[in-house]
Amino acid sequence: MSYPPSGTFGAPAMPPTGPYQQMRDQQKRRNRTIALVAIVVVFALVLATVLVLVLRGKDGGIRIPGLSLLTSGEAGPDPFGPNVALTNKELPSNLKLARQAGAADNGARVVSGTQPGLYAGGDSTCDTAALGNYLSNNPSQAGAWASVFGIDTAAIPYYLNTLTPVVLTADTWVTNHSYQGGSAYAYQSVLQSGTAVLVDGAGVPRVRCACGNPLAPPASTPLGGYRLSGHPWHDYHSHEVTRIAYNTQNVTVVNNTTTVLNQAPQNTATPASAVLTLLNLANGQQFERPVGGIIDVSGLPPLASTLPTPAALNTPFVAKSDEAAAENGLARAGSTEAAAEVAERAQSNGGVPEGAPDSSAASAQQQNAAASETPGASAAESTASESSSASSSSSAAPVPTQFSGTGDAIGNFTFRVDDRSVSCQAPSSASTGTIDLTCSDNVARTVSSSSLEKSSVTSSTDSTTQVWKLGLTENSSSSVSVDVETATWRTVETSTTSTTTTTIETTTPETTTETTTPETTTTPETTIETTTPEETTTTTTTTEEVPTS
Repeated sequence: MSYPPSGTFGAPAMPPTGPYQQMRDQQKRRNRTIALVAIVVVFALVLATVLVLVLRGKDGGIRIPGLSLLTSGEAGPDPFGPNVALTNKELPSNLKLARQAGAADNGARVVSGTQPGLYAGGDSTCDTAALGNYLSNNPSQAGAWASVFGIDTAAIPYYLNTLTPVVLTADTWVTNHSYQGGSAYAYQSVLQSGTAVLVDGAGVPRVRCACGNPLAPPASTPLGGYRLSGHPWHDYHSHEVTRIAYNTQNVTVVNNTTTVLNQAPQNTATPASAVLTLLNLANGQQFERPVGGIIDVSGLPPLASTLPTPAALNTPFVAKSDEAAAENGLARAGSTEAAAEVAERAQSNGGVPEGAPDSSAASAQQQNAAASETPGASAAESTASESSSASSSSSAAPVPTQFSGTGDAIGNFTFRVDDRSVSCQAPSSASTGTIDLTCSDNVARTVSSSSLEKSSVTSSTDSTTQVWKLGLTENSSSSVSVDVETATWRTVETSTTSTTTTTIETTTPETTTETTTPETTTTPETTIETTTPEETTTTTTTTEEVPTS
């Protein structure tokens, strides 16, 4: 007897029972588990895709290239060597480059590297010999350092001797290099005004003294295509950032307007007698400084290769790999062309880097402009926007006071009044009680001399914010407390009283004692000596012996 298949016709099929049914149930559960796992995996892949799209950004770029902000005394990531800067204080406002200097180009101001007054100097600002000695004792760093300039390590002292120590008078855009894994790692950076650097004969920054990093001209890309990393200083403004004109550019005035003109590459060597016109850090007056010649290379082996000329090195940054190109905002390795997404981002950002203080202000201005063009827009919205901008500015974290120099008292210091930098100078001679200050804004100010002494400065410096608060008296009446931004130590000069001494000459036999000092033979070392002019005072002492009777 045969039975019809279950579920086709006849009586309803009964659910099967027995051991085979248990196996079917286990298989179903297994199938459901596999299905759930597959759903989870698919969901995870979708989520990952969304995250990647978010990280890639709307323009499809993998990441936004960074523009690192470095203050004058900050070493930065992975420095090449020790800090050999001899100054790191903020530059006084009267020495800073005028805001209208140079010509606008790619969101920055382009200036000629040999423009008179572009850099400041005076006293030694960088220990070039110390950097040379460090590199000679660290061959791995030396090799990476030399590769930036295309020279051999043996030529490093000679190349250093072509550079001149100066101080930046404007926030300056450069290609910086850190030391990683035996190689030089390039990244775009803005150095704060007041930073000590070494420049070549074309006025191009080549070494950052605070870390020994080699420097090169920046990428030929729009500034607004980057994202700022680091903390902007109180007077940072993206549209005031400068860069040195390349050797294919000429900054000139056409029809009363400063313009950048393209020209044929200039590859001529810098004349041996070339000079740079600098601003004196002490008084702000211009003076001429010969290029290079800061160290003594007379005891070193002869230079075996020709050094590259300053003009030959003054070209836009070019990356050696596609990865380095992307990180510096370039389209590809070996090209000076900006990446398409960088150019698009700069245009959409109005030429201001993402994360810059200017970006929020520019956004607020654009919103206010749009509101003013919209019928019915209220003035209250504009006021609220300005209030929000002001509150965000006032909530900025305090900047620690930067101390420089050595001594037992403060000689000069700077602080801000209504967003203006004011510098004040204390008298050079020692005095007690209340002393008069000479300030850059010509306001009459006095201070207690004890407030400038080291013990008082230490006790008045906040342990958390590291800000030195100083009490001043203005116009002989009002007392104010200021947050000092920079301060320079000095040794107080003690006044001396001149006395007249009458010498009675006695004719007595002179006994001249000659002392022969043994000569010490010194084993030659590979050291570089700085050849700075010294004032030598020769004192002649005559010893008279009076014979005893």
